[in-house]
Amino acid sequence: MPPPMSVDPGAQEIVIDKNVDNVLHSGALRDRLQSESLGEGTITLIIRDPNITIIGDMNLDWDDREGAPLYRCRSLLHVNLKGCTKLTQLGDRVFADCSSLMSVSLPDGLTQLGNWVFLGCSSLTSVALPDGLTQMGNYVFTGCSSLTSVSLPDGLTQLGYDVFMDCSSLTSVALPDGLTQLGGGAFEGCSSLTSVALPDGLTQLGDGVFYKCSSLMSVALPDGLTQLGSYVFRGCSSLTSVSLPDGLTQLGYDVFRGCSSLTSVSLPDGLTQLGHSVFWECSSLTSLANSAGFDTVEPYLRERYKCVTLRKLFLRLLEKYNRAVNEANGTEAEKHAIALAHFPTDNSSTLDVGLFLQTMSTSGGNGIEGLVGYILKFV
Repeated sequence: MPPPMSVDPGAQEIVIDKNVDNVLHSGALRDRLQSESLGEGTITLIIRDPNITIIGDMNLDWDDREGAPLYRCRSLLHVNLKGCTKLTQLGDRVFADCSSLMSVSLPDGLTQLGNWVFLGCSSLTSVALPDGLTQMGNYVFTGCSSLTSVSLPDGLTQLGYDVFMDCSSLTSVALPDGLTQLGGGAFEGCSSLTSVALPDGLTQLGDGVFYKCSSLMSVALPDGLTQLGSYVFRGCSSLTSVSLPDGLTQLGYDVFRGCSSLTSVSLPDGLTQLGHSVFWECSSLTSLANSAGFDTVEPYLRERYKCVTLRKLFLRLLEKYNRAVNEANGTEAEKHAIALAHFPTDNSSTLDVGLFLQTMSTSGGNGIEGLVGYILKFV
């Protein structure tokens, strides 16, 4: 005999307040909720247990996902866990693929959400996360396509990978001030997200954080940000302008690829690493650059940097080159030769400084005049 469960047929409620651990671990509750006789989105589940501390398993293997206590229970419409006053953890995949689930009431004492907790809950419209929550795993809300807004508690310091991936109805997110890190793909595919206010303490954006956020028009990047991962804004076709903070030193590859509305980017002076194809398919930047005569310059530069005017970069390279000339000894020609030798001769530099200078110096005029002449086209 499975542990007892009380069912209110009129209100379509299932209330569990006895032997909760046994009900969950035996699979009896899952079997009951998966019964075809219940239909989809017909049940409000209320669990009342003042002693239970964890529901599910925080280290559930992929092959064991169907063993999660409420996995793929499509009869669920609402869940109320407020009576579990000592509950601190929801394990991996607890509500995964509960595609009819619209709301969940969580207890105030909850501190941790495992991985994939609400994965595929495509009817979930809102979740009130308790103030004491400090840890969220990966893929927590992935595929929650009806979720419109989320307010994250102040104690949260980092978000895992793909936390809100493909939450296509998400229009706003309130990020806590203490957040220092956004995991890769955190908002990937959030096609309704129009703006995000990032907290001042944020220092890193992981790969693809806003990948394919096609409605994102503006992002205020915090001053303390030092690193942008690869393809962070790729496919953000509504993004018009970005001001990068002065402390930023690294841009990964494809960061702005496909940002077809982007018309301006201000590169910080301290930028030392620029990945490949950063501005690829930025058609508005290309148009502006070409109208300024950019399409007439040496082919290597046109192919490498055709998507952006890069005024600051050229000025910085020229300053670096002139400083090297002034510090060198010998005749004027020898000084220039020494200055060029200070830069890499292959593709080892992320900014391709060596190839840039060497190509420029041999692409017209008498070498040095060709270098300066081409640089002056951009300043």
